[in-house]
Amino acid sequence: MTLPTTKLKKKVIEAFRERLGDRDALPYDEYVEWALYSEEIGYYRSDKERVGRKDCTDFYTSSDLSPIWGELLVDACKTLLAPRPLAEFAFVEIAAEPNRSVLSGFKLPFKEIITYRWGDSLEIPENAIVFSNEWLDAQPFKRFLFSAMEDRWMELGVREEKGHLKESPLSFTDSVTQSFPSHSGSDYLVDWPSGSISCLSEFLGQSQWTGLFLTFDYGLSFDDLFFQRPTGTSRTFEGHKTDDNLLLSPGEKDITCHLCWDSLKEILRDCGFSQVTVQRQESFLMNNAASRIKEILNEAKGRFSPKLQSLKELIHPQHLGSKFQALWGIRENPELDND
Repeated sequence: MTLPTTKLKKKVIEAFRERLGDRDALPYDEYVEWALYSEEIGYYRSDKERVGRKDCTDFYTSSDLSPIWGELLVDACKTLLAPRPLAEFAFVEIAAEPNRSVLSGFKLPFKEIITYRWGDSLEIPENAIVFSNEWLDAQPFKRFLFSAMEDRWMELGVREEKGHLKESPLSFTDSVTQSFPSHSGSDYLVDWPSGSISCLSEFLGQSQWTGLFLTFDYGLSFDDLFFQRPTGTSRTFEGHKTDDNLLLSPGEKDITCHLCWDSLKEILRDCGFSQVTVQRQESFLMNNAASRIKEILNEAKGRFSPKLQSLKELIHPQHLGSKFQALWGIRENPELDND
């Protein structure tokens, strides 16, 4: 498979060749990691303002609708952790954008607030609410094509040819495909979110903090990935526009794909979390932040309310309400369970 390309800048090609070394092609997850995080050209290494509603940014998320987004999160945390008071917990935000915090701008009931930026080492207090927004979809992913002719999955990589980057099958294929279903008929492309799976597994397994894990992102079930999306789910974001050409202008665009919720839920359960749930953002907020939503509706009666407008955008199915999903689970303190 070859995507249309444009000849790349000399600096980018030189950086790619250095990463490639004596290999024929980079596996896709290594290419994505290079494009997003390498010191030479990494998208997340630049000082560019990435998130927001400005023309110069690339995309916006629920976090841009502050302070109402933070207020709803606080109310939801209170509901999920009851009867334990929020004052027992540290609120830890992972992968926050520079100079941003989801909880800035209002009085907070937590024991402490910890904000980690991209690349920071993560240390989680004993009792914590660990929150992230679009953290896992920013991890590298692999790309596989099921060849109907050869009746097998082939791993795809990226090679360089005369200043252009092109997709090509690798000479090897990751063993993860042993758990993939076969297909018949036309070729089927899967963007497998391997980086999110390994990232979450490593993070949750490295320490036994107790409390709530809550992340918002976009993803699909295993069956949807393998039977409903024959052209894959990956895309780029630049200037609030999307594109499926992952090889054009690496380092200048965000590159992402849908998560696999089934795999992430399994990790949470394996790491001792209970009540593990995936909900549309709309459903999560309506069920767990009902008190704050009711207050906003009452405050807005008979007058224009910016908070009400933001609330509608966060929960309306045609806006962010169905675009994003919440994955959450609670890990209890074993000593409390034995009392």
